[in-house]
Amino acid sequence: MPARSPVTSMGCALAAFMTLALPALASPAACDAIQNGFNAVASVPAYRQLVETGQKGERMEGVIIGETVYMRVEEKWMRMRLKPGGRKGMLNQIMSMSSITDCREMRAEALPSGMRTKVYEFMMTPPQGMPGVPNKPAKNTVWIGVDDGLVYRQVSDEITVTLSYDKVVPPIP
Repeated sequence: MPARSPVTSMGCALAAFMTLALPALASPAACDAIQNGFNAVASVPAYRQLVETGQKGERMEGVIIGETVYMRVEEKWMRMRLKPGGRKGMLNQIMSMSSITDCREMRAEALPSGMRTKVYEFMMTPPQGMPGVPNKPAKNTVWIGVDDGLVYRQVSDEITVTLSYDKVVPPIP
């Protein structure tokens, strides 16, 4: 596989996270819950994400602490520091180029960790022109914590993103 630039890999991973999700009645409240979940992730002090693509079997791992983003690219960790407010700014930019529709709350479900979640499905038009991101609307499923409102898992046909928030430490100095 050809090497990707750190910026392209970072953009693909962030876009993958944002582009991952339809059966009960569509509801504006469900869309609000999904948007609030994404906003909550952009606001937590730190998290770890694993992005897996089904077709190519690729895995990208990221650790986000404050405004520092660590990404594992071809088994090597890279660090990128964002400007103050950069995480929230990236979310806002991606969401301004996307749309979330047909949001439905599907069920309550406990994750293997015991975390209680609500599962939602939605359609999302991905940001146009991002490398590695399909250009057609995708059905997504997202698991959002009942107690904290954070996204723990997001799945589409091609991408699975798993997030964790406990014991997040920098992978490199």
